[in-house]
Amino acid sequence: MIRIQYTNHSTHRIVLPYKTQKHELLTLAQAFVAQENSLLPENRTRYTASIETALAAALANQSASAAQEVSRKSASETLKRLDAAARTTISQIRSLMEGRFAYNPEQAQSWGFFVRQSGRGAGNILTPRGREEIITCLNQYITTEEARPIGEQFAEPPLNEVIALRDELVQNLHQRDQSRQERLTQNAALDEACTTLARELRLALTALLLNYQGEPELILGRWGFQLMTRTTRPPREVGQPTTPEPAAAPAAASAANL
Repeated sequence: MIRIQYTNHSTHRIVLPYKTQKHELLTLAQAFVAQENSLLPENRTRYTASIETALAAALANQSASAAQEVSRKSASETLKRLDAAARTTISQIRSLMEGRFAYNPEQAQSWGFFVRQSGRGAGNILTPRGREEIITCLNQYITTEEARPIGEQFAEPPLNEVIALRDELVQNLHQRDQSRQERLTQNAALDEACTTLARELRLALTALLLNYQGEPELILGRWGFQLMTRTTRPPREVGQPTTPEPAAAPAAASAANL
């Protein structure tokens, strides 16, 4: 919060939110605009129009960001379900490859699987790990199966189900990433609008203060500004002794006598 003190003898100070305190800043801007709109146009500050514009932009960006976050979370939850289904399908296809190509496992590479070339596991058909590897494998499997005559295609899992799973997985992945990027864009626009609000509200407050002589009245709260009473130290009584200087340490005193 930014604290503004009017004079050295003022009993009040105003606490203004920083641009990063979005909730407090938007609450203040809404109260300010509401109060200004209750006045005649000629009695409003010169900053009211820009504050109202920045407020509308900030609220729109905030709402859009929240909506994109809901969309992102929904797509992420759907992706978890599709990932599980894709792993099950890949495992089913791999088992199919192992049975069909028990003596020539390298043939499984045409359907998107990698085969270990050396070591103890040489000849093993490897299971894709991670979403990207699984999608790549599904893509190659679908391409190979579509190129084969229908009568020669594998019956299980049904090719149309594999295609539908792949498409839904890719679509939700794209939706999640798009929603995330859109939310970042909206948040950047919200930050810019809040920067404008923080600056314009501070200028508007200065303009309002010019209408007051000396101590500002609590009526400023109608514009949403938070006024706080300053805490003052009690005056020192006449003749009250000041705090004595601390005595020198013995070692220091001895050194001074040398």
